[in-house]
Amino acid sequence: MCNVAVTGLLISSASMAGCLGFGGPLVGDTNDDDDGTDTSTETGADHRCGPTSGVVDRVIDGDTILLESGDRVRYILVDTPEITAGKNECWGAEASAYNEMLVEGQTISIEYDQECEDQYGRLLAYVSVDGMEVNRALLEGGYACILHISPNGDAKFAAYQNLENTAKQAGVGMWSACAKVTCEW
Repeated sequence: MCNVAVTGLLISSASMAGCLGFGGPLVGDTNDDDDGTDTSTETGADHRCGPTSGVVDRVIDGDTILLESGDRVRYILVDTPEITAGKNECWGAEASAYNEMLVEGQTISIEYDQECEDQYGRLLAYVSVDGMEVNRALLEGGYACILHISPNGDAKFAAYQNLENTAKQAGVGMWSACAKVTCEW
């Protein structure tokens, strides 16, 4: 069952095709003896989910990156307009370009939540570069909508919802540039 809260709505459905079709249901962690504590160290050791830092090889789109290690990372709590798989949604190219400007070629910090990855094997994380959280920056700049798939993001949902609402009210980015914001539900 997928529990999804998007722009203030909670959608619960066991039959939701691919959990909104953006990446499907999340894949749980299989480490049964994990107590939820972060076992990484300041030296960049791996967390139970994957690396805690890495260099971004390339940006796939506004909310997904590829690390030099080969790991794909999907940002938690954000969804940007699509530009992959033949899609070219309004503000998707801008979101991708902004993400690229922030992280491509940069060493990033990676913070995980409850679920480690989605059905496509992408790591689910909050990404920071030079102390700035990219997930938040995408919302603040009007490049992304909030996408909450519990349990990931539960602790930050309200703050992120406020970021989206502020950008929307100010008409920042896609909120004034697009006749229809495709990532908004």
